[in-house]
Amino acid sequence: MRRWIRIREPSSNAWLGLWFLIALFSFGALNFFSKDRVFSETENRYLEQRPVLRLSELMDGRFMSSYEKYQTDQFFSRDSWIQFRSAADRFLGKNESGGVYLGKGEQLYEKPEKLEQQVWNNLDAIKEFAGLHRDKGIYLLLAPGAAGVKPEGLPPFAPIEDQAGQLRQIHEYLEGAVQEIPVYGTLREHREEYLYYRTDHHWTTLGAWYAFLKAEQVMGLEAGPDMEAYPVTNRFQGTLASRSGYRVPSDTISVFWPRQEEHLVVTYVEEQKKSASLYASKKLEGRDQYGVFLDGNHPVVRIRTMAESERTLLIFKDSYANCFVPFLTAHFREIVLVDPRYYYGNVDTLMGEQEFTDILFLYNLNTFLEDDVLHFVLEDSKEKPTEV
Repeated sequence: MRRWIRIREPSSNAWLGLWFLIALFSFGALNFFSKDRVFSETENRYLEQRPVLRLSELMDGRFMSSYEKYQTDQFFSRDSWIQFRSAADRFLGKNESGGVYLGKGEQLYEKPEKLEQQVWNNLDAIKEFAGLHRDKGIYLLLAPGAAGVKPEGLPPFAPIEDQAGQLRQIHEYLEGAVQEIPVYGTLREHREEYLYYRTDHHWTTLGAWYAFLKAEQVMGLEAGPDMEAYPVTNRFQGTLASRSGYRVPSDTISVFWPRQEEHLVVTYVEEQKKSASLYASKKLEGRDQYGVFLDGNHPVVRIRTMAESERTLLIFKDSYANCFVPFLTAHFREIVLVDPRYYYGNVDTLMGEQEFTDILFLYNLNTFLEDDVLHFVLEDSKEKPTEV
């Protein structure tokens, strides 16, 4: 008797599993053979690079954490997947994508960060730095984001941190070690105006102007020259639009220009280049149009002005300071900006090259809460306290 062997047809589950494996290995191969990118023009940020394998970092988990970020940043056709995910989320009724909320009036909101340990490390470093330089005016300006100033525009029940409360905690922790420039109330008062870009996490020049008016009082600055706003582009799509994939109307970038002609020299120290303007118009031709202010981010920028003042200013900053600085040039003979994220020099050496009368820490609150390098930069300035 013959025995017949029945060959079973593959089930639908088997076919599904096969296609899943094919897709998995295909994307793995595409990721493997794709060239790593250093900078994302779409997101306007540097991407995570392949981490170096070290035993100590493997044992404490840092290597796997870095490798996971590397894989996320270098995923094949990442920009297209971000847009696809965003479109799918909107179709399903979700109003958050990539840490960005889609609010009323198509305003995008960056999700506020939590208070973590590095915040207290940075504040301790600032307090110690202030104690070492008591002969100087030392100021701190932390600018809240759009979600903190106008939470009414957020989607219903959006779980966000209370930035006003965070600023109060920071104020209490500093215990008067520095002179704070409290801009939250001022910005909140003008919340219905165009203080923040719709597509980007930065404040507009109008938002920076209102903050400067408060700084003018705290820092004892005399009334500066009349300034007028000039729009330079109305097609700005910022980092929040890029990161989230949301497609919302473009923003307008304006620059504030003094009615009287102003002469100054801007030196980008590490790049060894100079300019006679605070604005880099060529940036308006690319995607990073916010870079029109001071040509974007640089480790050290030195600005010599024709101001009739003996005051000199050192600023530790993030990119929020870039559109704020033009309001200061009429009040200081020289301004030096240090971005601790890119600065590898010695603060003592920098301060030894010139006697600063004033020092300003100017950050977007969210960036300050994430910053884990400022305290390392300030530790370089530890020296014998100045007698007063």
